[in-house]
Amino acid sequence: MSSSEKAPAGEFRILVVDDEIPVLEVMAEMLQGAGFRVDALSNGLEAVQRVKRTRYDALVLDLYMPELPGLLIHSKLKFIDRELWSRTVFVSGHFSTDDLRRSLEGTPRFVAKPFKAETLVAIVGMALPDVPRSLSEGVAPGRPGGTPGRS
Repeated sequence: MSSSEKAPAGEFRILVVDDEIPVLEVMAEMLQGAGFRVDALSNGLEAVQRVKRTRYDALVLDLYMPELPGLLIHSKLKFIDRELWSRTVFVSGHFSTDDLRRSLEGTPRFVAKPFKAETLVAIVGMALPDVPRSLSEGVAPGRPGGTPGRS
């Protein structure tokens, strides 16, 4: 596979986290419709635990959630799974400050709600590695058999 080609979508595993269940379900369906393997969680604390057990190729993360905000989850990822930290796509329909808006809108890792399926799929695609992490790194240490997550 050349450096400009990516593996088939079905080999990539994506974690989607959003506390709004209807939005979570729609995003999961959009990404599954594009062929990705998707795990969808509505709880940020559960998402952090899942990332400790499962190797994901990208993370789609809502900025504002009640128990554990997306930015806090993202900061924890820096120490738990640095590659996933760098492959996070934030989604939000709300911004609390102009600074946050400016910092996130300037990156390809942000999708404003509402969005079209093509937009979400394209931006998640840009966040993916060329080769799925499950193929490029083998089984993660401390994860016997590459423990799969629940869809």
